[in-house]
Amino acid sequence: MVTATQTNLEVLRHADIMARHEVGTNWAEIVIEDGRNRAVWICGKEGTPPDPHIHPNFNEWWMVLDSKTRWQIGQYEPITAEWGDIIMAPAGFSHDIRPLEGDTCVRFGVTHPDGNHDIKGIAPCRFIKVEDDLGEPNLIHTRLKDLIEKYGTDNNWKHVAVLDQRNRALITHELPGTINRRYWHPGMHKWWVVIQGELEWSIADHPKVIAGPGDVVFVPEGTSHEIATLGDQPSIRVTVTAPDIVHHYTDDPDAPKPPNG
Repeated sequence: MVTATQTNLEVLRHADIMARHEVGTNWAEIVIEDGRNRAVWICGKEGTPPDPHIHPNFNEWWMVLDSKTRWQIGQYEPITAEWGDIIMAPAGFSHDIRPLEGDTCVRFGVTHPDGNHDIKGIAPCRFIKVEDDLGEPNLIHTRLKDLIEKYGTDNNWKHVAVLDQRNRALITHELPGTINRRYWHPGMHKWWVVIQGELEWSIADHPKVIAGPGDVVFVPEGTSHEIATLGDQPSIRVTVTAPDIVHHYTDDPDAPKPPNG
């Protein structure tokens, strides 16, 4: 098992994670435990029976990677999600998850470090339409296709998909050649899931890291970093941070210096 900890930089490759497991089997692998979250790479084959359960005191959410997966959240109608979509089960909502197509239906789950499946869910007594016109963030289903249609592909944009007591999940779309200002964060680990394109991380004095779709990059607190979009297509990434994120820019003469470079 490869797990990002509170002290080390990790680059978790989609291909490497998939290669560690036999095709056609159901499995789950914890890839990040940062004190705020447990992030789990989950793969199920088509037809896998669900295990409906409830988390009474925290939200659980997922990013969909390979293939398609169907969720039943509370009494909402079942929804089908695909690559790049984000699904949220609010605290107290039963959720039932069913892989739909093929042997590698992959979802990247973000849960509480102490989360478990001990409280089993019950079948809904009715189905209601998923409310997709509510104020954002924290929709039950954030569709990547809808965001691209809304914001376009010829400009840089950001969209907050999750904002709760533990996390802020920011979807960032950037054009080729875009480079962020270098900065660092105190008291907070940070990680990203690449959804589209090719990105290069420059992290402290480490060798540069290039990551592509499905890869995960983890940077511990107090470590400076900047990100560039490579290639000839826009990049999309989901950035997961604490909700009260603080940025210290290294080109600001009044900003404190990053303790880890």
